[in-house]
Amino acid sequence: MKTLKRHSWLALAAVSALAVTSCASEPASPPKDRLCSIPAGSAEEQLLHTVIRTNTFRTDSAQPRDQRFVERMEENLHNIGDPAATYTVSGCSYVPNGQADTGRAAIDFEWVPLDEARKEPAERDTREYRLNGATGNTNDVTTNLYVQCVMPGDLKEASKKVLLHTDAAFTVNLGPVHDHHTQDQQMAFVYRMTRRATEVLGCQNKPLAKDPVVKPVTEGTP
Repeated sequence: MKTLKRHSWLALAAVSALAVTSCASEPASPPKDRLCSIPAGSAEEQLLHTVIRTNTFRTDSAQPRDQRFVERMEENLHNIGDPAATYTVSGCSYVPNGQADTGRAAIDFEWVPLDEARKEPAERDTREYRLNGATGNTNDVTTNLYVQCVMPGDLKEASKKVLLHTDAAFTVNLGPVHDHHTQDQQMAFVYRMTRRATEVLGCQNKPLAKDPVVKPVTEGTP
């Protein structure tokens, strides 16, 4: 009887140890953040350094993780016919170290009607671009990019009737800079960040797959 009890106790201990080992070997995965994280040495990091004019910055911690971003964008697409139920989704925001929060590079996303990209730029110094099927415009402070994103599942047909609009504000550049090189870099950065958004959203047509050749089709007049 004692031998049987001893064997039972050893078996229970072995099961408990296995359970502890199993839990320890599978730690909880951190939330994914492919949309806003800027890996060191990446093309996005190099472009961001140029447009915010510093090599040190912080990512705004209030930005949503990928899953929440997708949920908000899908919700907007479901409600696309109701302006009161749709809104711009905050995407990524980067603040140079040592600078006030008002001076930053901020990128937001929304769905807009197909003809939105055909509107004339509001500012005289705005340059227009055509990039691998996407259209965009930029000046010193604002950059816009429009691209078709065909969503999967029951959102497919609705997504064909709109464009994904990336609305970027570079308030670090407030003032009459008129730096065409920086404007090109802003557009290249927004293009790459928009490509991230299309990947996170799962756009079936895989837009912006190629790296851009950033060359404006209009120069803008300072």
